[in-house]
Amino acid sequence: MAKRYDDLERKVGIAEYASPHDGFAAVVKARYSDFIVHEVDLNGNIARLDKLETSAPAEAVSTPMQVENTEESNAGDANENSRKRKLSESAADGPSADSDKKESDDNAANKTEVVVDWNSFTESLCKLVGDATGKEVITFLQKDEPAEQFYTLPQISDKQVRRSIHQLIKSAEFNSVVRADNHGGRLRVWHKAFFDKMPKDTFVSGSNNPAKRSNKQNKQKKSEWPRDRPNFLQFVLYKENIDTSTAAKDVTRFARLNPKRGISYAGMKDKRGVTAQFCSAFRVEKEQLLAINKRDGVGGGNSSTKGSCIIRVGNLTYSNDEVKLGALAGNRFDIVLRNIDTGDDDHHDTIRRKLEVAGEGFKQSGFINYFGMQRFGKSVDTHEVGLQILKGDFEGAVDIIMREKADGDGPRVLEARQTWAKRFDGVNVKEDEAKASEVEAKCARQVEKMCSRFMMCERSIVSSLSRKPRDYKRAFTSISKNMRSMFLHAYQSFLWNKVASFRIKTGGSAEVREGDLVLLEDKSSGETGGRTSGLKGKCVKVVDELDIKEGKFTIEDVVLPLVGSRVDYPTGSSGDFLVELMEEDGISKDAFSRIGDKEISLCGDYRKLMCKPSDVTFAVKEYNDPLQPLINTDLMDLSSTSTEKEEAKKDENVLFGMVIGFTLPPSAYATIALRELTKRPTSSDYQTKLELSGKCERNLI
Repeated sequence: MAKRYDDLERKVGIAEYASPHDGFAAVVKARYSDFIVHEVDLNGNIARLDKLETSAPAEAVSTPMQVENTEESNAGDANENSRKRKLSESAADGPSADSDKKESDDNAANKTEVVVDWNSFTESLCKLVGDATGKEVITFLQKDEPAEQFYTLPQISDKQVRRSIHQLIKSAEFNSVVRADNHGGRLRVWHKAFFDKMPKDTFVSGSNNPAKRSNKQNKQKKSEWPRDRPNFLQFVLYKENIDTSTAAKDVTRFARLNPKRGISYAGMKDKRGVTAQFCSAFRVEKEQLLAINKRDGVGGGNSSTKGSCIIRVGNLTYSNDEVKLGALAGNRFDIVLRNIDTGDDDHHDTIRRKLEVAGEGFKQSGFINYFGMQRFGKSVDTHEVGLQILKGDFEGAVDIIMREKADGDGPRVLEARQTWAKRFDGVNVKEDEAKASEVEAKCARQVEKMCSRFMMCERSIVSSLSRKPRDYKRAFTSISKNMRSMFLHAYQSFLWNKVASFRIKTGGSAEVREGDLVLLEDKSSGETGGRTSGLKGKCVKVVDELDIKEGKFTIEDVVLPLVGSRVDYPTGSSGDFLVELMEEDGISKDAFSRIGDKEISLCGDYRKLMCKPSDVTFAVKEYNDPLQPLINTDLMDLSSTSTEKEEAKKDENVLFGMVIGFTLPPSAYATIALRELTKRPTSSDYQTKLELSGKCERNLI
């Protein structure tokens, strides 16, 4: 039933399986909390949020200080405030609105109460802005729960009047109930209930205004960092339903860190999931970072199928070491598979036995270490672009990027692609180059306006062609270096997958054979933690007859090359097949030595043929509610929230699920691991057709 999606995987070389057990259909990531990832550092420590604080212990807090230049730290906040995504970070125990109010009241009780003379305030304000506006502002400020966060004053051209308003508002008499900022050339008066919503870069209403600090003060603050304290604050970043890059920006903003430094992390984690990873920040007070945990919200992985995104920090400790990109040994995955369907109307005990056999087979055999479908883009054509670049056909590469996609672009994007495809209609390109250049430049300007903000490659291309039409090499190199490299790496991955399938099909997944490449040494992870990509620190050899007789190597030592200018190749049929693949595509090994892009080199690399997960665990679950939580997140554990419900009622429709856990190295794909376990495709298109109750694959045709 899933053949259509299997064919899509075969297109990029994903075709074989390592173990013989029967597969089954199952829904993955029905809830974002069904996919939990804990990072593993180079010392084997697992990033778990097992301690959550909202303030640092008294003995651990130094004299309050702002280590970084705060004026700089708030420079990027204004742009961030335009974000439409609603960020909702919850406390570990999911506090209610009542408990939030009580905490707020308790905090207020500990402060000296300031009595506001509203009559005096009204009189002073009306003199500056007029009676009508002044009284409207006072009425707004005296409301307990106003509908709006702020009141925008009319345009005030007199600079002295504006200065007087600022001085009035930030005076000790009134700054407990009102603050103000500038926005679009007009003054906004904020209600006290929304002080925490104010964009800090425009905050002008009190003595804490960072914009007023002098450089001398900032330098003085920096010099106050305790000499006996390490420079880096290491912590665990816990997040739900938000990607690492966005979460890092939010932590930087909410904790008021210097955006030029922000926080550092070892690896990127996907948005749709619950993840915990190690991070560090340079010379930051614990209290400053723990402000993240004080923000209101609900969540914890057990509240809904979609939910808002959540950010928490914990396990704070000072260290001399910065967390560097690539400094991880792998990731620990705990994944829920729902509404499992073994394909037959099996008895419950039979289903359990089949799932246990599948789990044991996966545990013993591991999986073929394919590059996942993510490597080839949503339209599964990034490797095609890479091939055209290796052939020196930049026009062909641009055409693939700009062409109409089969994955269903929106109407406006579709129109943009169709407009581009028709740009030369009625023009003899070969005979009238001047006319071709003219119509292409005009079309490029038109299409640029139609491209969405997510079409970064397309926008770069048409922007370049609008100025230099018909110069496709220039247009391609206008794309960012990382994106250009991605296309070439996708083609390397395509070749690797194809050769891996051939090797498994002809030589099996259990034994080493003569002609295989094996990895003798890998020092790609240095003492400082940064893992290098490419050939540095790696040594391989070709397996010979004597190696086979002496049993020197196992299948877990076998590697295949990511084709490049400086790699060795397997001999025998696998090596021959690789050469044939490149010849069919119209290139040779030499193409990787003479790429028409000076900023990119493809030396190559080695990747293990098989991946055997460590610490594999699995448990079969029976349940009735299709969306019942089946696994605990870190926040749920901290709040003692359990997923356990009453035992599944046998007289109702019993659903089967599996919770499987395993640890993978950084370069391995969890989706490919699940493919081996379930013997089902990994594409999101396939998953969207599955049902959470009844026959799982009933919608497939």
